[in-house]
Amino acid sequence: MTLGVYEELGVIPIVNAAGTVTRYGGSLMDHDVIDVMREASQQFCLLDELQERAGIRIAEMLDVEAAYVTSSAACGLVLTAAACMAGSDPERISQLPDASGLKDEIIIQEAHRMPYDQSIRLSGAKLIQVGEGKAGPEQEMKSAINAQTAAVFYLANKMDDSSAVSFEDTIKIAHEALVPVIVDAASEAPPISTLSRFTRAGADLVIFSGGKSIRGPQSTGLVVGRTDLIAAIAANGVPFATIGRPMKVSREEIIAFIKALDLFLHRDHDADLNVWDNQLKHIETALASTEGVSLRRFTKGETYHVPLLALEFAEGTSASIEEIHDALLAGAPRIAVATHLVPGSLVVNPHSLQPGQERIVAERLKAVIEAIN
Repeated sequence: MTLGVYEELGVIPIVNAAGTVTRYGGSLMDHDVIDVMREASQQFCLLDELQERAGIRIAEMLDVEAAYVTSSAACGLVLTAAACMAGSDPERISQLPDASGLKDEIIIQEAHRMPYDQSIRLSGAKLIQVGEGKAGPEQEMKSAINAQTAAVFYLANKMDDSSAVSFEDTIKIAHEALVPVIVDAASEAPPISTLSRFTRAGADLVIFSGGKSIRGPQSTGLVVGRTDLIAAIAANGVPFATIGRPMKVSREEIIAFIKALDLFLHRDHDADLNVWDNQLKHIETALASTEGVSLRRFTKGETYHVPLLALEFAEGTSASIEEIHDALLAGAPRIAVATHLVPGSLVVNPHSLQPGQERIVAERLKAVIEAIN
């Protein structure tokens, strides 16, 4: 039997039932994306010229002011912060990550903190946390804005959090103080409307992953927003000697991302939803009689429409979530499921499942749960 490229290195591929998670590779590129990537890799160009023209094309595709392709959404966090602090001024740009003398504070709500906000701090920015209950959340945000405030950060997947300042109020508070709002919407698609809804509602910069729902190269990302701030991102990015230089995005990745975005915009998303629904129905049917397990369908919210299936375990069940997760990942075939979306539950996300893999997931889940119980 001929080994695949991963097996030759001793790496065992997985069946991805966890969604477009970076640790597992995000998503799979369409063959048309791979073909155009291969073609682009066989010629040279001016990378800054390519970035400019790509941005114009993407802005037209999404009906937004301006756009810039980054090397991941995490890179977008660095570059949006840098753009808000240093603008397009060459001296300020070369100064970063030393933010002395610059507006260097970015306000973030406690409910919007995440491990990846370290990327904001890589730029030299200071995170100013609000929402700790010292006053009403809106008043806390207003009070935190001062002469050093470079931007307000908003995490899109927390839009349903009633304890935090709403998106609409965040925009209003920030803009009354002439402060831009950065939105991290890395994983928040489908629907297609997510790619433009935040800018249309007033956000100044919005960050997306290129290698998740859009299915471009995993190492790509996208920032859309105000023309002047996108120009500042470009000035802080590659191929220049800037804070963004280590976060290089290649010419073939940029071309491939445009192709992937075009395909994403023209996909039959209703057909995708139907496929995911049927995949979850198969898993639900297979696990319906499994003792101690209850099944619940849900969605993450209005900005991510993929149906999800939570496996909740009865009190006193001997198997722990971690044991089941680890057993699935250690077995054959290897299965990845999510453990972080619902406390105390395993979650099956069909977003990255290939046709027929729902059968593998159902069989392995049933076998592992029954063996541990």
